[in-house]
Amino acid sequence: MRKIKSIEFGLATRYLLFTIMLCALCINVKAQKLGFIGGPSMSYGIVSTSDKAASFTMIPGGGMHVGMLFEMDVTNRWGFDAAVMYELRTMRWDISYVNDSTSTNISNRFKRQLGYLNVPFHFYVNFPVQNKYVFSLFGGPVFACGLHGEDWAWQKYTENVPEGVHKPITYEKENMFGDKGRIVRCEIAAELGLAFKWKGVQGRLSYQHGFNNDNFTKDTKKYLFTLPLKNAKPYFTQGTVKLSVAYVFDLRK
Repeated sequence: MRKIKSIEFGLATRYLLFTIMLCALCINVKAQKLGFIGGPSMSYGIVSTSDKAASFTMIPGGGMHVGMLFEMDVTNRWGFDAAVMYELRTMRWDISYVNDSTSTNISNRFKRQLGYLNVPFHFYVNFPVQNKYVFSLFGGPVFACGLHGEDWAWQKYTENVPEGVHKPITYEKENMFGDKGRIVRCEIAAELGLAFKWKGVQGRLSYQHGFNNDNFTKDTKKYLFTLPLKNAKPYFTQGTVKLSVAYVFDLRK
């Protein structure tokens, strides 16, 4: 377990070092810009399984991100950027399944909150408008390292309680990431977006999608502990819509 955590921490460290080296090596580009970025986000988790007795209804949740942004204009028309950000994601599901022992339908509400260190790398193309402002399309890989996480679950009351009321049944924040956790610590994702740039101010709208959120453990009870699946492993992936505001300073001036 310690060896696996050490490997995951080493991968996250390499991502950060690569970002720093990339920024340091780009000394002959037309412009270098450094600034701040942040804003709200909306995340969702997609959960599915081959067990037809279980169903999942996705409910998006609010979050936020904040960090540093480095931008490099290779020409007036294209360039690269990289960032180091803290990102908080919240997502919910309504989970329904059939209890094997009683053959009754059970409905649970499930909430997951995750904190990540995000390191995105983007290639962007600029579309200047009358030399006053710029629209940009950007995209690229995102490397994320899980920092902390929490899971909550509520089971629906069935006796003498109004429809839609849930009672808490589980809260867990240990073993969220890693080999014995419920999801992998190091996430690989892709991000696509649109940016509006005016002088040093930027507004961005983007979508980020993870590809390797499963932990591939054989113990399915650790994966979604509110859902006692016996013969089918759930599949989990994350998507996040981000609305960002950034301000960058031209380091060449």
